Amino acid sequence: MQAQPLEKNTDYFKMSDGFNLFYRRWQSSGQADRVVIFLHGIEVHSGAFGFIGPELANSNCEVYGFDRRGFGNSKEQDLPRGDVKSFERHLEDINEVVEAVRKNHPGKKIFIFGHSIGCAYALWYAAHYPQQLDGIILASNPLEAGFKVPTQDTIKLVFSPIIEHHSMYDLIDKWPQAFREGEEYKLITEDELCTKVFGLGFLFELQTKLANKMLHYASKIEKPTLLIHGDADIIALPESSNKLMEKLASNDKNLQIFLGADHWLYQSIIPTMSSKYTLEQKKQVSSTVKNWLEKQATGSAMALGETASAQKNTEK
Repeated sequence: MQAQPLEKNTDYFKMSDGFNLFYRRWQSSGQADRVVIFLHGIEVHSGAFGFIGPELANSNCEVYGFDRRGFGNSKEQDLPRGDVKSFERHLEDINEVVEAVRKNHPGKKIFIFGHSIGCAYALWYAAHYPQQLDGIILASNPLEAGFKVPTQDTIKLVFSPIIEHHSMYDLIDKWPQAFREGEEYKLITEDELCTKVFGLGFLFELQTKLANKMLHYASKIEKPTLLIHGDADIIALPESSNKLMEKLASNDKNLQIFLGADHWLYQSIIPTMSSKYTLEQKKQVSSTVKNWLEKQATGSAMALGETASAQKNTEK
């Protein structure tokens, strides 16, 4: 009989500069042998792990999700949510979180789980701090976006570091119209901890330092990697994961495609869920992650069938 996960705990990591970084933690009442750290998408916060967090905690896993500096409950003083004072400090937080988690769980395997733009952060981190991780999970990576920012706005982004660093820009309204007319848009915009607008300087640095270098970082990563993507994703196109899969240096890499799933993978990675998808559909996603983690934790080189494999989940 599986141990039931305890209720999620919330607290703050104290960063080296004194900043309090908010986090959620899902603990298992059983003996955990691995730890997962979640990196959320640009528009949401760590609450997006509210379904998968407990699912993994119910499978001998300690789970952390933190709100990156400038987002969710980690909003910076004197700045609106969606902006940061220092992008370098914003990145440095990731390593300090991993260090803190490692100290809390000595000897446990550490995995980082990125969703959407969180994948770019995960790739950056895995490329720069490979010794800190035992594997990475990349969900709905945005290498190929399903939308384009208007040309005049692109010009504004290029010059933002000089003239409009902290001016705010509504990026989410540039996402596909089908999304903006859909249920997920409503769920996100009604959540006061989510954001549609971002500092222009922040977006410029995010694009130039992380998003534009995803393939470069992937080419340096030799750690076991699981990619998951929905074939109905119109925000981060499914071919993103195919291209990233090819570029990863790892010999232990797997890609799972979920039929009929969109950017939030049957709403399994979103702060607020509705009845749009069934529990069984959500569990397809969490089970895929759990099975992969189980095999990595036991030292198996073969994760979900064949190493360096691509598979489709055919259930809708």
